[in-house]
Amino acid sequence: MSASDPSTARWAKIATLWSVVTAFTLVVTKAIAWQQSGSVAILGSFADSLLDFVSSGIAFIGVRMAAMPPDENHRFGHGKAEAVSSLVQLVLITGAAVFVLVESVRSLMSPEPIEHSQMAVSVMLVSIFLTTILVAVQTYAIRRSGSLATESDRAHFIGDFLGNSGTLLAVILAANFGLLWVDGVAGIMAAGFLFWSVWQIGKRALPQLMDEELDEEARRRIEHLVLTDPLIHRVHALRTRKAGRTAYIQLHVELDGGLTLYRAHQIADAAERRLRKAYPGADVIIHQDIFGQFERHDEFGHQPVA
Repeated sequence: MSASDPSTARWAKIATLWSVVTAFTLVVTKAIAWQQSGSVAILGSFADSLLDFVSSGIAFIGVRMAAMPPDENHRFGHGKAEAVSSLVQLVLITGAAVFVLVESVRSLMSPEPIEHSQMAVSVMLVSIFLTTILVAVQTYAIRRSGSLATESDRAHFIGDFLGNSGTLLAVILAANFGLLWVDGVAGIMAAGFLFWSVWQIGKRALPQLMDEELDEEARRRIEHLVLTDPLIHRVHALRTRKAGRTAYIQLHVELDGGLTLYRAHQIADAAERRLRKAYPGADVIIHQDIFGQFERHDEFGHQPVA
């Protein structure tokens, strides 16, 4: 199924909507807890949730744009909208990470006691609970939709879960045992999780925007699926890329010159069906060449310039 297929896009839409609602709830509760307690660990968690809210909103829009069908100006569809939204998230989260890191270092140098620690503990427990539910919903949605924007969203919510757990521990230790420095350390850890999220998002988004090839294993699988028909002698000029959930596959097959045009198309159509079965929703283009008399292409599938 393609990225714009309603049966798959529906789950990505549900997950991003749930993400926006959860992030907004956490922003409000953590803002209150930070004002009451003065904890920089909670400040870091609040800043993370604030960016989550913005990022989730961007993912919300990106998923809906990616689900739009091809139109006159976007004949390949809108699948890259998710990758673009992921890069916007990357920029926002990087800024939040720097802010939290600076505030945490300041707290380490001049630690201050945490006030209203019980409220802070309650807020962090609520945060952990809501984040756990959200990550579970996102995981299921990713399995059903393959949404890059949802996967990016989940990456930093997993970081949130770990960061919230560290913040909870820091508040308890600082309030009950006087270990004020733990608050600053927890804030630095929260910044670390944010930077980790940036790395994870970049690894998924940039290859799609740069039209990076599918991995070598996928390329070998494509060639194997095509060559299972003994009437296809060779495959060349294989080019692949991915936008959202949709894989784009272009290749040339070499067939006997004595085949009729009708028979050659039958063979190519059968190969296309095999590829679509292995890669649901794939956009496949297969060109037929005469065995041993095909057009020359460079190692990247392009015809050399004369």
